[in-house]
Amino acid sequence: MKIVYSVKTQQAAATIKDVDGKKGIVTGYFSNFGNVDSVGDIIRPGAFTKSINERGPKSSAPRIKHLMNHDVNKPLGKLTELFEDQKGLLYTSETGSHTLGQDFIKMVESGLITEHSVGFVTIKRNQLPDYEGYVKNPAKGWYEITEAKLWEGSSLTGWGSNELTPLLGMKGVTDDDIKKFTERNEALEKFCRNSTASDETIEMLLIETKQLTQIICDFKNTTKPKDQNTLPGEDYAEQVRKFIQSIN
Repeated sequence: MKIVYSVKTQQAAATIKDVDGKKGIVTGYFSNFGNVDSVGDIIRPGAFTKSINERGPKSSAPRIKHLMNHDVNKPLGKLTELFEDQKGLLYTSETGSHTLGQDFIKMVESGLITEHSVGFVTIKRNQLPDYEGYVKNPAKGWYEITEAKLWEGSSLTGWGSNELTPLLGMKGVTDDDIKKFTERNEALEKFCRNSTASDETIEMLLIETKQLTQIICDFKNTTKPKDQNTLPGEDYAEQVRKFIQSIN
């Protein structure tokens, strides 16, 4: 089967490296090398070299974009640097003066945006073990991607494409995950109350807050012991509901 377009996220590693809010310049990693993703793929060093040379910011025909959440209608800034180092795909972006670009800087400085992802077409990949071998030892990966046509790098306001996204339900969600979601909700609440970001950005973040609240509530309802009426965290979930109502 031909792979037409892929999105890869490594939330633990592809992070913000530096931000200069006054100049509107952000540096970070769109992707990291050597990490096995949720479907067993590993991006190898050199996979983006051809794309960078042919379509990167220093090329004669720059085409690679910096987007928010892989949305082509939400460009964040102009890529001024894009290259591979030993760790991964490093970028520097000069954000635009438009509202979304300015809101992006505020979210980075507030710690709300920490994850990145890449959108690309796989050109060359090699199978490592067979499927049974991968199932027995998934940490070693299934396929390695050695060449990819890079279209865009995205900064993510929520989670990356992993098993914890709300669209995939409660499978795999743990107490530790709920703790992280609760902390994320607290950060969102603080940002939405105090930020001068645009109404559009606040509304986008509120959608995430609603998703988080639903996950927390579903988790509590699923795991509630029969002899217990209240679990730690349910009071917070109710507080989040009231917060959403208060600013909607």
